[in-house]
Amino acid sequence: MKIIEAKPEEAETIRIVMQSAFEEYKNDSPPSGAMEETTESIEIAVRNKEEIAAVCYMNDKPAGIVRVKEDGDALYFFRLSVLPDKRGNGIGRALVRWVEDKAVLLGKSTVYCKVRASTPQNVKRYEEMGYSIFDRYTAEKPGKPAFKVISMKKQIGKAYYE
Repeated sequence: MKIIEAKPEEAETIRIVMQSAFEEYKNDSPPSGAMEETTESIEIAVRNKEEIAAVCYMNDKPAGIVRVKEDGDALYFFRLSVLPDKRGNGIGRALVRWVEDKAVLLGKSTVYCKVRASTPQNVKRYEEMGYSIFDRYTAEKPGKPAFKVISMKKQIGKAYYE
């Protein structure tokens, strides 16, 4: 297993892995916005440094991805995605550890994510990795049904540089 920070040119790989992983949520109400994202929108966000992305490779083939945004003293990770046939191999945990390591390198003290309340199995996974619930709210997007979101965070060590 190898995790590499993605370049803008890897946006297509990021989109394919993400949408393959989020396919299981296509019938949710509303469906995940991950299914509407384009290679171009991901490429622009990475190129413009609006976000950081990482790709996890197994046997030199993409198996998982995570996307990250800086938010003050925190890193926010989203769209954590593992290909369905690669699940159960520790890829998701490894990608979260990568985000935590990145946060330390960037001098951040917190890592957080948002999880749909309709996926309690995901909430449990993050709790097992040391994340705790700090907020619950209802997300509303124009023309779509509202849905409940759980925000989870983990305090991490800060990196100090001389």
